[in-house]
Amino acid sequence: MRKHNRMLLLLVLLGTVDCFLENNPEPSISEQDLAGQVQTLMANIIRLQTDVSDLKNQISVLNAKDKSIAFFAYLTTDLANLTQGTSLAFSGIRTNVGNAYDPFHGTFSAPVSGTYNFAFTGSATPKTQDHGLHIFLKKNGINEMYIFFDHNQHEWIQHGGSVVLDLEKGDRVWLEVGQQWGVNVLGGSRAVDNAYHSHFSGFLIQAH
Repeated sequence: MRKHNRMLLLLVLLGTVDCFLENNPEPSISEQDLAGQVQTLMANIIRLQTDVSDLKNQISVLNAKDKSIAFFAYLTTDLANLTQGTSLAFSGIRTNVGNAYDPFHGTFSAPVSGTYNFAFTGSATPKTQDHGLHIFLKKNGINEMYIFFDHNQHEWIQHGGSVVLDLEKGDRVWLEVGQQWGVNVLGGSRAVDNAYHSHFSGFLIQAH
């Protein structure tokens, strides 16, 4: 009896639904409405594509900021009778995180765009006759910092300087001999006791 009642109730419900659908047909969509919906969908797709592109750029910047770039290199031997235009290669490596510094050519190549700090300290031996030696830090061939070793006739001198530079990815930085006269010797270093007489260093402050 219960089964019969359930079947009867189901038939009544189905009949009610059919009657409702006959009296309330689904409204048709005009071509104008359809075109409007397509236009809205296209606008949403374009917005999503822009959002994805922005997210990719933000991820790229964050990945760059996570990079650790730093080097510290020193002269292993004395450099004597340097000539103008000579690039200084600091072949002794204490630190080279990121491998951006080339010890064979003495050149730092920026692996990411950003703000960097560079420092140079040099030691020169005394000479009885007048002499002078100028060292420039160069960025892509342009002078950015100047250190001089002039007229030290009685004792060793040690001079240094530092500079903060904005670099684009691929920019190159190195030290080069400028004006010089007389006999000059730039002191090497004793790594065995960390006596670094002449050294070159740099690190990434902030990527951008």
